[in-house]
Formats: sequence, structure tokens, C-alpha cells
Amino acid sequence: MKKGTIIFVFLMSVIFISSSTYAQFRLSLSPALGLNFNLHTGSDLPASGNGFGMMIGGYADMNFTENIGLIAGLAFYDNRSGSYSETGTIPGYTYTYSEDVGASLAYFQIESLFKLGVKRSNFYFVMGPVLGFNISSEAEVTYKITTPGVTFQDGSTSQKSKSTIKDTQVRFELKAGAGYDIPVAEGIAIAPQLTFGYGLTNVVSDVKWSILTIQALVGVKINML
Repeated sequence: MKKGTIIFVFLMSVIFISSSTYAQFRLSLSPALGLNFNLHTGSDLPASGNGFGMMIGGYADMNFTENIGLIAGLAFYDNRSGSYSETGTIPGYTYTYSEDVGASLAYFQIESLFKLGVKRSNFYFVMGPVLGFNISSEAEVTYKITTPGVTFQDGSTSQKSKSTIKDTQVRFELKAGAGYDIPVAEGIAIAPQLTFGYGLTNVVSDVKWSILTIQALVGVKINML
């Protein structure tokens, strides 16, 4: 958390100095839609998991000079779900089983990304902190007996249970990646962006469980200034 704060302060200082020195300010607003590939990892997890999720939000793209800027974004719904599967044999019994464990997690997120553009190009790099507040957290476990002829007492071969994941924490992530602006009309551009988010905090307090995310995002930038 301290490392993230230091990086954030440093980036904001660079932007402030740059904006004070130059008066070349431009602003564009963009709705955005993204696809997440999430990797769940941690020593307290029985196995590593993965999964896909959607991101719905928008951002403001601010350029203070030709090459230096800031992207301030809001994700109204950012899904970081994942799951894993296990198979085995119960000690003392002859039947085998499979167990599918999934975590459905979604966040409201705020990001502030330093933007460094490539000279005479629409290509740029981004890096900065992301703060997420949990808005949905649910676990689902499906237990299935895979030995033919063996069932549960009710005659079924599988059982499913759902529960709420408690004690979720505020999510802090360090995000980095790159993007490209594709002009399609005067003052309008399609902006694909690919980033990697490294979760610095645990999903649940006192449990070593974090999420890494590769995000492919597409925005439609509309110039305002």
C-alpha cells in the first residue's frame, strides 16, 4: 500500500509540473467496455483459479503536453470472478468426485493513470493506481460424484451450494499497459487499450488471496477541449 502511494504522489507531481510549464491542455471523454481475464492466486487457496468478466465504465483523457497526460477512469461494474476444479477419491470410500469452486466478485473502481505518449504517434503507455470497492461477492460450490451408480441420499449425483463471501477488502491495484487512438471522424476516435493489473491487497482480510487481471478495453473518445 505504501509503495502504491509513493508511485501515485510521484506521478501526480510530474503531471503538475508539466501542466504548469505548458498550456497545451486537451480533454476527451469516453464511455468504455472491457473484457477481463482474471487469475486468482494465493497460498491460502487450495488451487489457482481463473475466469472472465466484463467491465463497464468510462474515463476522461487529459493531455497536458503533446506527450504527457492523465487518464481518470470510473468502472461502474468491474467483474473479477474466477473458479477452479478438483477431482479425487474420499479416503475410506470407493467413489470418486469432482468439485467446482467459483467466486463471483465485482467492484466499483476508480483509477488515475499517468499517460506517456509516443512522439508523432497515436500510441501511448499508461501506469498508475486503481482503487476498488466491492459491490458483489458470492461463492458457489458444485460437488459431483463421478463413480457410475453412486448417488447422494436424494438420488442425485451432484449438489450445489451458494454463499456470500464476507470480510471483502477495498481493492488496491497497480495497473500498466498501452493504448492507441484510431481517428474515425473529426473529434472522435476509437481507443483500444490493453493493460495488466497487479492486485496488491487480499480479496478477503486475513486470507492470502489476490487477483491479477489482463484487461482488453475499447473506448470511444469524444474531444471536449
